[in-house]
Amino acid sequence: MTVRVGVVGGGLVAQAEHLPYLAALRDHFDLAALAEPSRTVREALGARYGIGGLHADHSSLLAAGGLDAIVVCSPAGTHAQVVVDALDAGLNVFVEKPMCITLEDADAIIAARDRAGKVVQVGTMKRYDPAVEAMIDNLPGDASALRYVSVVVNDPEFDPYFEPGDIVRGNDVPADLIDETRRAEAGQVAQAVGSGDEDVVRAFSESFLGSMLHDLNVVHGALERLGEPLPTQVVAGDWWNEGRAVYGALRLQNGTRADLSWVQLLPTFEYREQIVFMFDDEVHELHFPSPWLKQHPTVYRRSRRNGRTDDIQIVNAYDESFARELRHFSACIVDGAGCRTPPEGARLDIDVLTKMFHLSR
Repeated sequence: MTVRVGVVGGGLVAQAEHLPYLAALRDHFDLAALAEPSRTVREALGARYGIGGLHADHSSLLAAGGLDAIVVCSPAGTHAQVVVDALDAGLNVFVEKPMCITLEDADAIIAARDRAGKVVQVGTMKRYDPAVEAMIDNLPGDASALRYVSVVVNDPEFDPYFEPGDIVRGNDVPADLIDETRRAEAGQVAQAVGSGDEDVVRAFSESFLGSMLHDLNVVHGALERLGEPLPTQVVAGDWWNEGRAVYGALRLQNGTRADLSWVQLLPTFEYREQIVFMFDDEVHELHFPSPWLKQHPTVYRRSRRNGRTDDIQIVNAYDESFARELRHFSACIVDGAGCRTPPEGARLDIDVLTKMFHLSR
């Protein structure tokens, strides 16, 4: 079975990742529709990928029918409504992270999925990275010897990785729609953390939920493999530089601490992202390239003592996690595979990050 799929939102992640892979994975998907408010963007992308059904919004796309699933790449504040509407229309849903902004919307999505009996997969693509899979498979049987977890990311975002014109942009989105979308997101952030101030929205919605969530999701996957009860205790949180730098800390059952930091460094071209699990007798490290780079390996390194030698295993994983997660989405729909990144996992991530934010200044 080929899944007839529509895409909601034609922005950066759709253009750089999902649309090219959906078009390439022809044995799995028929890319049939796109909803995008910019006429310039939707017509350009429709011509580029031969998309027959072009719509200004998700309601029109759903009303047109003929789909099995949608991929949601619209702004974060729109996710909950789009996901629930699609489930109510009987479609399977792949939704980019964050799945939503509030825990109430997370619960609404889970309830809608259960009513519809459809698949909801969240786009935390690092869980589909072969290097992440290798690390999780190689972890010890429990967390008793775990002594520290470190996540450090510095991110120049997308500027170094695209030539002018690679990403189609349009200036024809109605101003009232832009304002309405921003107000809705600010309102959801205020509901979640108590303020919809511009810097708070940037810190919580963009930095905590939009960026740090990726690495927290990997940490949660590893802790689950180790048998650590989730959620762990949240012991610290902070943000600064107008919300472009964020930090949070967890305390595990055996007293071990996990520190997570993400810093946006727009004036630089240097991308660094690493996750380290330190045990009494071994160290597991992941080093990620920028997600915008294709066929650049994620490196998994495991170091442990073997007599008088340091026994080091290195895995360079080149397979693209964005493609692998879409193949998994197809398998969930067609073959009934269990979803690796379901809404319950997304809710856990959002809950922990919300608690981190509440502990900030």
